[in-house]
Amino acid sequence: MSESGAEKPSEEPREDLGDKIGTRFDLIDTYLRITRSTSILRRYFVMNAFDGAMTSLGVVIGSYVANIDDPRDVIGLILVSGVAMAVSGFTGTYMTESAERLKSLNDLEDAMLSDMRATDFGKASHFVALIAALVDGAAPFLASIPCILPFALSLLGVLSIHPAFYVSIAGTLSVLFFLGFYLGRLSERNVIFSGIKMVLAGSLVALIALLLGGE
Repeated sequence: MSESGAEKPSEEPREDLGDKIGTRFDLIDTYLRITRSTSILRRYFVMNAFDGAMTSLGVVIGSYVANIDDPRDVIGLILVSGVAMAVSGFTGTYMTESAERLKSLNDLEDAMLSDMRATDFGKASHFVALIAALVDGAAPFLASIPCILPFALSLLGVLSIHPAFYVSIAGTLSVLFFLGFYLGRLSERNVIFSGIKMVLAGSLVALIALLLGGE
């Protein structure tokens, strides 16, 4: 009790940052379970990461064949292709998923004879369309980062340009291997064999790019 005899109002416990983050993740998990969208997001990520890695690999092989010796030019080409894929992926996926989710919501409203937009399912439908677009847009750009890093090191003088090409190709093939590894683990198949299949697909792209560039 204070000197004046009046009790100080008790302070309400504040929710710390960790609790807020945990609450957000719980909400995201709830939305994904409501809409059963986890497998869809996995497919979006793997497919578009694969596209991003393959596109970057093609750019690197093409730059090598064209004897481009300025790392800034190679980085610029990879970034332009990565950003273009990210923007087109985000826009196309958001429009497609929004339309699909709205149709499902409208069908449910017709069956329930009530407005479902303010319900958890309505909120989850809007959220999933947005998160799917973000995953679709981010995946190809993230997959291109290992391809860019060697040229960034070359730009800094840590690595010469020709080894940068080889390291970049190896980095991209590693991304493909881990994507295949993940798919093998997801399907409970041989993870090493699944990873090797992805690497072979990337090697085929590299070979085609070399053959086309040699003509």
